Amino acid sequence: MTPEEIERLAAADDEMPDDLSMPEQLLFLTLQTLYTNYRSGAVNKSRAKREKSRIYVAYGKLSEEYEIVERTVDMRRRLSKHIGELYKCGCPSCCKLINIFVGVDKTDIPEDVKELYAWNEKLRELVKERSERNAELATTIDRVRWALEKGDIERVKEIVNDNRNNRCRPDRQK
Repeated sequence: MTPEEIERLAAADDEMPDDLSMPEQLLFLTLQTLYTNYRSGAVNKSRAKREKSRIYVAYGKLSEEYEIVERTVDMRRRLSKHIGELYKCGCPSCCKLINIFVGVDKTDIPEDVKELYAWNEKLRELVKERSERNAELATTIDRVRWALEKGDIERVKEIVNDNRNNRCRPDRQK
């Protein structure tokens, strides 16, 4: 889906499509929030244009980074099938490459190649968790900024306390 199509859905306040990548989801939600704030009068037209421009710049950077992570994870998944064989061959160059690839000392490399695959999956989950948390923080920052612009210090305190309470809930911890 193109960014323009995502923007049209967000502007129309439609439901977010299921098949969007993480950067596309963030683009949709951020634009939807911007359009909602514009329609409510919380943001004027010139500010909305500036923020929309910044949103697209951030989306471009995030898309590039996300694609790099996706390609790296895919490459690591494909290579992990052969690492055990390369390590067993005993070639110093192969062992050196494996150490670079897995980021550990020679003695720390697991014997079971499936464990390497599990490491890749854990990395992918960690990236996803961090991205979700960053999206939550961005939303909180936007809410605080809006409350500050309105001079509503009580609302700022409420937002910060809600965020702190959500972060500390046992069901939110992994």
